[in-house]
Amino acid sequence: MKKIPINYFLTFKLLIMNIIKQNVGIDVSKNELAICFTVLLEDLSIRIKGTRKFKNTLSGFAKLLSWVENRKDSSLPVSFTLEPTGVYHENAAYFLNNKNQRVHIVLTRKAKKYAESLGTNSKTDKLDSKALGRMGVERNLELWQPGAAVYRTLKVLTRERSAIIKVRVMFLNQKEAMTHSAYQNKKSVNRLKHLIKELDNQINKIEKDIERVVDQNVEIKERLFKLITIPGVAFLTAITIIAETDGFALIKSIKQIVAYAGLDVKIRESGKWKGKAKISKAGNVHIRKALYFPAFSTKKYSEKYNKFYERLVQTKGEKMIAAVAVQRKLLGLIYTLWKNNTTYVENYQSVICR
Repeated sequence: MKKIPINYFLTFKLLIMNIIKQNVGIDVSKNELAICFTVLLEDLSIRIKGTRKFKNTLSGFAKLLSWVENRKDSSLPVSFTLEPTGVYHENAAYFLNNKNQRVHIVLTRKAKKYAESLGTNSKTDKLDSKALGRMGVERNLELWQPGAAVYRTLKVLTRERSAIIKVRVMFLNQKEAMTHSAYQNKKSVNRLKHLIKELDNQINKIEKDIERVVDQNVEIKERLFKLITIPGVAFLTAITIIAETDGFALIKSIKQIVAYAGLDVKIRESGKWKGKAKISKAGNVHIRKALYFPAFSTKKYSEKYNKFYERLVQTKGEKMIAAVAVQRKLLGLIYTLWKNNTTYVENYQSVICR
């Protein structure tokens, strides 16, 4: 007797049972989208209707939609679930949103924990897309709403400034090394000086562009000036964090923004063994970079945060642990002031008790 393939039974089950939810998991990389079309059946079993890869381009997005259209149950809405991957997910997310599709963007840490709960030990594009596909039909995920265009503009400008500053620091270090070398080349040093000067000009132009964008948005400008009442938080620090979070549009709690920035603590324990606590770094690196130096400034100019820092140094024995804790506090404070549209008060509890 001829053996009937397992796929036949899966296909037959899909035909006779009603689909109650359908979702497309998308794992995004620089050049490709790994796709997994997943459905939830009326008996609450989960099935995969198809997997495929498409190019991370406009033509690839169009082909993806066409592929989904040919497979979906037209009587039900279909959603698309992906996680933020630097900037590589943005074009796909905006394309789908502009085509009136339901888009879910889940935080990287949340997606990772879900995948781990499935017992997935390996990490590949295909496995990640399968986990996102399953997550979309199992969970009631919040619909993603694109941030205002002004935040996208500010994000581009602040990231451009950060990239140029990184190059400038590299050239400054080269110049410093050359000037202390036994075999100095004056022409090389002069060329580096010229490059540094040109980079300074570009940084100044970008900062003026940022100020111009903010000046054109009264509400953002007013809120930003309330944020810089925090000791150690300058205008560009505040604008970077606001741009990277789209004005905290999708953030619902301090815990969530801390995880989004990758400043949440990761602890590994097994039996009597206890690993060293570390920050996850599975989040937005631009926010972490923006908070690094301001945390030390806040510690310096705020008695409250200085006491907090010194207490942690004494108990933990490491200055970096204390500095990261100040960064977390600072990020939570920026989030709170922005959401409540209020200014910073050093001893808030003392003030409200008077």
